[in-house]
Amino acid sequence: MKYFSKENELKFYKEPQRFDKYSDKEILKYAIGANMYMPATQQSIFQKLLDNKFHNIGAITLCMEDSIDESQVELAQSCTLDLLERIYRIIDGKKNHNLPLIFIRVRNESQFDTFSQFLRKEHLTIVSGFNFPKFNSKNGEQYFSILRNLSKRYNETLYGMPIIEDELVMYKESRFDELAKIQAILCDYDRYVLNLRVGGTDFSSLFGLRRDISTTIYDIKVVADCLKDILNYFMRQRYQYVVSGPVWEYYSWDENSLEIQGLKKELNLDIQNGFHGKTVIHPSQIDIVNKAYIVRYEDYQDAKNILEAKGGVFAGYNGNRMNEVNPHRNWAKKILSKAVVYGVANINAKI
Repeated sequence: MKYFSKENELKFYKEPQRFDKYSDKEILKYAIGANMYMPATQQSIFQKLLDNKFHNIGAITLCMEDSIDESQVELAQSCTLDLLERIYRIIDGKKNHNLPLIFIRVRNESQFDTFSQFLRKEHLTIVSGFNFPKFNSKNGEQYFSILRNLSKRYNETLYGMPIIEDELVMYKESRFDELAKIQAILCDYDRYVLNLRVGGTDFSSLFGLRRDISTTIYDIKVVADCLKDILNYFMRQRYQYVVSGPVWEYYSWDENSLEIQGLKKELNLDIQNGFHGKTVIHPSQIDIVNKAYIVRYEDYQDAKNILEAKGGVFAGYNGNRMNEVNPHRNWAKKILSKAVVYGVANINAKI
């Protein structure tokens, strides 16, 4: 997969590089920008992938949880297996395909265990990993144990993406104890953790809330309070997990619409607060999200200079901000990792 491979209007100082599930994890964890969730029962996914209908999408997730009824689980499993087999036959070992990373959002740990018995080596060469819904200290160990066993059984690279979205983290009285327990589980299975996801819709639903088209998740104070604590636990220098932003529920093909302006507003706040990546539910959201991660020329030059310096303070590339080597070092590392995946815009380019 390579971002913006067919873009004519984007001029890069440094082109985005190809990536796949076998890329270095420190780069790959930033490669999941817009991750589009689709019901695993959807019959048109294969043809859309073949026709590149999900333009510039780096990751898709086949959902067997909230997007389908419980009565459809067996159908979702059958459709997923059929899709993976069809993709495997098309790719047939080719390395330069532009298919996105493919993840499967299982329903729960029990269903994951059952479904894992149907998976074969050829399926797992296509799958990059699994999303674990309602992830908490009670089910987290089992989720990752199943994943580890599956990875070892077929000697295949597989990742888990826990989704933190239930009441144990949302409610104040249990939050910090629960986050510490989740942190311990992730440390035990660190090699299998690609990134963390949060459920803004699920968190809101616990209080019967839903943000409107003019309101970001950061305006819903009870949810924003929880999100900042999640970032506090998992984005620390010691852990450096990538935490993905919650879904924006509104969509439109009109870039000047309130729906898209709202997405851009929330996306900017995501980035400023430290989230990277965003769950999307409509193709119109894909480019908006992924283009937001193209690295600005100024940031790239400052990041390089910071990492090359031994210490001290100096003016930024444009002469209008301070670069302080030690405090800005972690920021600089992230910028250079993102530059590999999303590229660096030309000087003065408007993205």
